[in-house]
Amino acid sequence: MNAPSKTLDRPPALAVRGLTKHFGGVYAVEDCSFEAPAGQVTGLIGPNGAGKSTAIDLISGFKLPDTGTVIFKDRALEGLPPHVISRLGLIRTFQAPREWPGLTVLENVVMARWDAGREGFLRGLVGLGLTQRGTAADELVRAREILDEFGLAKLRNERAGNLSGGQKRLVEFARIRMAQPELVILDEPMGGVNPVLGERMAVAIEAFIASGTSVIVVEHNLPFIERVTQHVIVMAQGTVIAEGPFETLRSNRDVIDAYLGEVVKQ
Repeated sequence: MNAPSKTLDRPPALAVRGLTKHFGGVYAVEDCSFEAPAGQVTGLIGPNGAGKSTAIDLISGFKLPDTGTVIFKDRALEGLPPHVISRLGLIRTFQAPREWPGLTVLENVVMARWDAGREGFLRGLVGLGLTQRGTAADELVRAREILDEFGLAKLRNERAGNLSGGQKRLVEFARIRMAQPELVILDEPMGGVNPVLGERMAVAIEAFIASGTSVIVVEHNLPFIERVTQHVIVMAQGTVIAEGPFETLRSNRDVIDAYLGEVVKQ
């Protein structure tokens, strides 16, 4: 999957310019700038405390930057609340999967497709049960196709709160497919995931790209980063210290020092 997509003449999926965020006298993010190419998987890596989590909180509206700009679809995002940013087509996951535990797996996936004109319809699906009429039938067909794609078809009527952590992560990925965002930020998707499920996630990320969704992956699992990304951004002490294809970072002294040699391991 590492061959880069043809992104010449395309604006970046996301542009971050001079983001800064401090808490008291500590700078969690300081003058952080990078671009995520459109149509590719971008890795965001760095040691613990590098500022990765704060950076994606700033990008997705969960924290306000002290200074700096985030550009998505030619629009500055800073100051916008998370739900507005998600409706623009930029969504994110969290380190722990988040689902509607009282809804079925199928309902969780159908509800992922937000649209201002369909909000009442979606609420009706939950309040009155899924129907087979009109638009509902189309949504159900698509949701079932996605559940089958992710190997979750047999669980479609199970309450999402009853699933294992790995299954919840797959449901989260299925919801991303249903939502069809332009950009998704995955926050440590491999945390606590076994290798078999990790491979399924890698395939799912490939499907995101094929469907037109650009991806940023924040992850400590470097073999996974090497497996799925075309471009990698390395943070340390709140700022970007290097970027490029993963293979070129193995010999970068700043990266090696930041990771204490971890990046050069096979």
